[in-house]
Amino acid sequence: MKNGLYVLLVLGWMLPLWAAQTNPSPEPGVGLTIYNNNFAVVKERRQMEFAEGQNTMKFTDVAERIDPTSVLFESLLNPGKITLLEQNYEYDLVNTQSLLKKYIDQAVVVQVKGSGSNAGTIVDGILLSADGTNLILQNAQTGQMSVIGNDSVEHIQLAKKPDDLLTRPTLVWRVNAAQKLSDLCQVTYFTEGIDWRADYLAVLNDKDDALDLSGWVTVTNNSGAAYKDAVLKLMAGDVRRIVAPTPSPMKMARQEMMMAADTGVGFEEKSFMEYHLYTLGRKTTLQNNQVKQIELIDPALKVPVKKLYVYEVSNWDWLTKGRKKVQVKMEFENKKENQLGIALPKGRVRVFKRDAADSTLEFVGEDEIDHTPRDEKLSLYIGDAFDIVAEPTVIDARNGRNFETYTRKVELRNRKDEAVTVFVDEKIPQGRNWKVDKSSVEHTKKDAYTCRFAVTVKASQTVVLEYQITQTW
Repeated sequence: MKNGLYVLLVLGWMLPLWAAQTNPSPEPGVGLTIYNNNFAVVKERRQMEFAEGQNTMKFTDVAERIDPTSVLFESLLNPGKITLLEQNYEYDLVNTQSLLKKYIDQAVVVQVKGSGSNAGTIVDGILLSADGTNLILQNAQTGQMSVIGNDSVEHIQLAKKPDDLLTRPTLVWRVNAAQKLSDLCQVTYFTEGIDWRADYLAVLNDKDDALDLSGWVTVTNNSGAAYKDAVLKLMAGDVRRIVAPTPSPMKMARQEMMMAADTGVGFEEKSFMEYHLYTLGRKTTLQNNQVKQIELIDPALKVPVKKLYVYEVSNWDWLTKGRKKVQVKMEFENKKENQLGIALPKGRVRVFKRDAADSTLEFVGEDEIDHTPRDEKLSLYIGDAFDIVAEPTVIDARNGRNFETYTRKVELRNRKDEAVTVFVDEKIPQGRNWKVDKSSVEHTKKDAYTCRFAVTVKASQTVVLEYQITQTW
């Protein structure tokens, strides 16, 4: 009994310490979770001072492309003591026109341009109108009106900046505080204009039977705000959003490419609901109008790969996407024994091969992959074979009310110095049954709409594949 009591006392003493270690106290800073759909969730914490009663609080430096309807304000240290009464997003930023409108019915001084020996004149008075074309002033003593064209204005002197004039996009809240207090507040909101994609680099070996694969993340920030020392997370997956039919046009600006200087602490991947989340193990800064690249995965070396030659043929060009040549495909498996076995986000894979003559890498093709779970196969269509020629001919055809029978000849010419196996895929439209009546090479049923023939062609030789297919409907 004493031992049990001792254990309970120790656990009672350790639990608060364990909780403190696993749930660190919140501190000021910014976090970003970026999605594949050109938007991000911004989570920013700032220390704010509140007087007792109603306060008007301004939260500046938010993204220009913020979705105001998504803003969430939270008190982290004093929940229940601060009540949000009203929220506004102010984006009427300072410019000449907006500034002059703030001075309607106030005194201004206008320097009017002169010409030749005339040095110009100074007109002061109450500003009655500023419509973008003319200024209308009234002398406070005489009541005399002056209409001054904008082209004649040298400069305008104003007394001071109005209190409600904004130089940056700002969230403005009216809140009620139960007492005077200092609080750490978190603001969460959506913003458009931030996107990320995965880019992969694959380097083939001499025999094309293995490759080295590395992955990078490219983050593009055109949101209208910078995020300094941000905790960066990337969400991979098809997250459903309801998108407005007429999004606001994005301001295009000069983009700067910036490679991450420190890749010592990379991304940690984990499953998150039905998606995958990648968290960068260090903080990073995203400047506005910047493209940043960060290493996504540790390079996987000597991944076994299989090179395939595939020729697609059909009576309907739309089934083969108009391809007339022999495709070159590289297949490999996303498995742990291949130094992979992780969730790979969708992205572009660029494939290179080293030229033995000077040891430089030469680009040999690229393809895009979709979100790929672990233990799945990846197939990259990187280009068309130069030295393998396929020439199809329909040499006989018969059709009736609900059937079609045709005989196809495919001549395969191999101009390479080595033997190759070409997979000839006959593509069948949906809604049709089919059978191979006869063929010069054995066939396999690749799927419901693909009949595959594996044809081996020796170096510098020609092989003719001939088969008859009947389709019914």
